[in-house]
Amino acid sequence: MTKKFTILAVFALAILMVMSSCSGGTAPSGNTAPSGDTPANAAAPAAQDPAAPAESRLNDLGVLPISKERATIRYMMPIDTNVENYDTNHYTLLLEEKANVDIQFEFLPATDWIQKLSVMTASGETLPDLLTVPYLNDLQMYTFGSQGYFLPLNDYIENSSYYLKKAIEEHGLEGIMDNFVLADGNIYTLPLYNPELGNEWDHRAWINKTWLETLGLAMPKTTEDLYNVLKAFKEQDPNGNGKADEIPFTGYINGWNGLPEDFLLNAFIYKNDAMNSILVESDGTLSYGALKSEWRDGLQYINRLYSEGLITPLTYTQDRAQLQQMLENEEAQIVGGFATGSMSIYQTDSLRKRDMTHIPPLTGPNGVSWSSRRYQGGDNMAVISKDAKDPELAFRILDLMCDAELSVNSRFGAFETDWTWALEEDKGKGLYEDMGIPATIHVINNHWGQPQNAEWADKNAAIRPYQYGIGGMIWGGDPYDSQYMTAQAVPEYIGKAPDTLVMKLMYTPEESETIAEIVANLTTYQNESRTRFITGDLPFSEWDSYVKELDNIGLQTYLDVAQAAYDRRPK
Repeated sequence: MTKKFTILAVFALAILMVMSSCSGGTAPSGNTAPSGDTPANAAAPAAQDPAAPAESRLNDLGVLPISKERATIRYMMPIDTNVENYDTNHYTLLLEEKANVDIQFEFLPATDWIQKLSVMTASGETLPDLLTVPYLNDLQMYTFGSQGYFLPLNDYIENSSYYLKKAIEEHGLEGIMDNFVLADGNIYTLPLYNPELGNEWDHRAWINKTWLETLGLAMPKTTEDLYNVLKAFKEQDPNGNGKADEIPFTGYINGWNGLPEDFLLNAFIYKNDAMNSILVESDGTLSYGALKSEWRDGLQYINRLYSEGLITPLTYTQDRAQLQQMLENEEAQIVGGFATGSMSIYQTDSLRKRDMTHIPPLTGPNGVSWSSRRYQGGDNMAVISKDAKDPELAFRILDLMCDAELSVNSRFGAFETDWTWALEEDKGKGLYEDMGIPATIHVINNHWGQPQNAEWADKNAAIRPYQYGIGGMIWGGDPYDSQYMTAQAVPEYIGKAPDTLVMKLMYTPEESETIAEIVANLTTYQNESRTRFITGDLPFSEWDSYVKELDNIGLQTYLDVAQAAYDRRPK
């Protein structure tokens, strides 16, 4: 069987692949973890009348394979460079086998994919059956959905879901889909529900502990401490090679909290990424953090680091792969610190990683020390397009993604090759056992963040509660395992967010229409200006003009609408 890749970006993808068969495993007998498997029908039925209703071509709910006849599904998603081959990927083969479908992939670019999708819809291009739209925010989802590009899933969830309902019942997640009801009353996505403590408190930074020891320096506790440490890293040759090749601090674009300000601004003002900088004042009124003097003070501090060469200019041009090359430099350790949500940016067996440890949240000049908290109610992920040839089959495939085995496979890879269920007799210490999350998953091959052909880098629907994700992993004893390093950092970050914090607001259709474009433009302008202030391209003497432009874009309208939604939220 051959597959076709469709050209969907500034690059062309034309690869002919040969598919192989693959089967998945189930939990060992007697294990408390659900297998997620339902026996397949013994034989496929005779060919069906093409004019027959779609349901007649499908097996009953919970019976595998989903489709009685081999069907073709077109699937579009932003490409992930860590996925080696989507056609032969283990998760692909598992999904194809259990659904009895042939998935033909079409790719959006890894970055700026929303813009590409917007161009496609605006020009009237025919969309594929299914799309992964990772982390599309509610306003963006509402825009595509209310304009008819994505199908409402309410009736499908009620009448055609099996695995989603099973997961909700087994994990006590009643009401979880309420998080995805949008302003028009519709649900357009099956989500990635993947709560993790390491994700919830994820604005982290890391520092070279070996260099601290070499120079006799203490772990920085304040922003001024960090300035002095980075200055020493730059000037005192901590790697001992006699060259001025040290990079005191760095980061990367288009990554998971990979910019220095993701971490450093929290020493000046709470950085609320969950709601595009909206903060709650003591009297219950909403304000916009990115125009406050504290925000400006934070940017001035970061600009100070940048202008003195303590933050490399490469931070604002390099991507993840380029940062990895810097971190893994063969000749010498050259990095003193960097921002990222996860240490999986290093190679699994990296020796350079052993020099690093987390920096606890810093305290700024006015005593501020926050840690950003991320919304954990699930992320918008997979949708059915208006052009789906068989919407019922398309939904049943998304529903299958919520099966226990598929949900765990989508994060850890192939069962019994990359992971197994943790048995009582051989359980070790769980990564978050001290925080009350039982050890459930034994990872054999931890390939997260590395090139692999086992899963789609979690760009799919899944229902994976704490114990079936990172939180339930057994620690293998390696103190430099990237997930263990995150687990060691979390206790110092957890709980350091404001008591009153807005994480998600539900808008009416009229409100959504009013602010959708405003929020998009505010986000773009604020992000671009933030980088320009830091790098010196925009002088701080222009701060008032920056604030005025925020108002011109419609900031007050956004705040008024958000305030109305905040005031009517359930108390």
